[in-house]
Amino acid sequence: MTSAASQDDPWGSPELHAGHNHGPTMPTTIPTPTTNKTNGASAIPSSYPDAPDVGSLETPSLPPSRPSYTPVPEADDLQASLRIARQPTMGNAWGAPVQGGFGDVPNDTVSMGGSSSLRPTYGSIRGVGGGSTLGGNGRGDEVITVAALPDKEGMFMFQHRNYQVLSSRRGSRVVRRYSDFVWLLECLQKRYPFRQLPLLPPKRLAVNGHYLSADTAFIERRRRGLARFANALVRHPVLKEETLVVMFLTVPTELAVWRKQATISVQEEFVDKPLPPHLEDSLPADLETTFETVRSGIRRSADTYIGLCNLLERIEKRHEGVAADYRRFSQALESLTDASEATYKLDTSEIPQLNDGLVSVARHMNTAQNIMEDEIKAWDAGVLEDLKRHRDALVSMRELFERKDKYAGDNIPYLEKRIRTTEEKLKSARLKPAEAVKPGEIEKMEQSIVADRESIVRQRARGVLIKECVRDELVFFQGSQYHVSRLHQDWAQERIKYAELYADNWKTLGNAVDAMPLAE
Repeated sequence: MTSAASQDDPWGSPELHAGHNHGPTMPTTIPTPTTNKTNGASAIPSSYPDAPDVGSLETPSLPPSRPSYTPVPEADDLQASLRIARQPTMGNAWGAPVQGGFGDVPNDTVSMGGSSSLRPTYGSIRGVGGGSTLGGNGRGDEVITVAALPDKEGMFMFQHRNYQVLSSRRGSRVVRRYSDFVWLLECLQKRYPFRQLPLLPPKRLAVNGHYLSADTAFIERRRRGLARFANALVRHPVLKEETLVVMFLTVPTELAVWRKQATISVQEEFVDKPLPPHLEDSLPADLETTFETVRSGIRRSADTYIGLCNLLERIEKRHEGVAADYRRFSQALESLTDASEATYKLDTSEIPQLNDGLVSVARHMNTAQNIMEDEIKAWDAGVLEDLKRHRDALVSMRELFERKDKYAGDNIPYLEKRIRTTEEKLKSARLKPAEAVKPGEIEKMEQSIVADRESIVRQRARGVLIKECVRDELVFFQGSQYHVSRLHQDWAQERIKYAELYADNWKTLGNAVDAMPLAE
């Protein structure tokens, strides 16, 4: 992020995308398990199922790119354009009930207590009325937790950090490198270019062209980003069933070793896929118009949410400064008690009451500091992660449309022109005497026409399937509006709770200072 623009939109930078359900708050580090593998994982048991038939990583041949779409006027009714009979829910978005979605985030409990035994803890406030993370519906949605292992591995100067990826539903606990996540995303981009692929956190962060060191704060930010990535995968109705995703989450050996043993294919999902009957007729005629309308809204919303995340982080920093000033204020008041008797030496009869009042104010200022620090932690693990999750969803959709522009094109007009030219040549060849025509020339032209027509059929079918796929992704994305609602509802409840804590603290202070001496 070497420019101002890239700092405003760090997720739009290509180098940061070599790229929110946030699970339970995990410690930055956990004890390293005892293993006999270089990546911190045990060997694959002999009873483990054979690796899927998915040796060589092949890149699908993609058609020539086409120009970007021309913006079109907004559709009068997006729901009608998508042919959605009613407001979608995560239970009916794609027909069968979906375990998870943008409206469904697994339950977890975010602790906001202080780390010191002398500090009051105010418990988990997020998730009033049941769950503690957004969208939890008690259906046992899968939660992926990611924890950074404390020890680095590798040779000196080439060390890397490992992350433990845990799925309680699958009963799996695997160790992965950041590069493993990058490899998985690259495979998914080749196989599912027209689906909403989650974002990865950047490998490094740069400010004004200078890369930041991989300190504890950066590792924690990356860990949370990896957790958002993994949970977005298991929420998606299609991606969570992909063999590569399942193997990534469950194969207990080092992923680089498994990749050498497995046969991996990342062919685009629509290659040679037959076109279902009547599918083309069932799609709305103005679907492309709807795509452009949604795309324009997503572009604006993504920019706004990127700014919101940056603003909330700045607010957190300012609150940290206020909390630190509360502590300094408290310490200054306590120091005054040592000077009170000397300051008011003429009559020291009321000095004890005066000092008691000062101590009470200092104590309640210290309590206010603790409340504010817990509130900052709640923001960081709660609403900020919720905003980042929705930001990632919007940027994922923005990138989906960019990939659609790049890869959804075809060369049907060129093939149709070539067919007409070949047919004219074939007609002329048939009118010539047999001895004037090269042997096999007519058959070669006939085969060329047949092959071109078959290619046109395949490309048209692919185009229809891509439209249906993007439409389905929009239906799935539609559920993110409920995540936004829950985000702000839970944040409002947090604000009420902390306001009550502040009010109780200041009310108690008011009672405590009533005993301070006053002039008759």
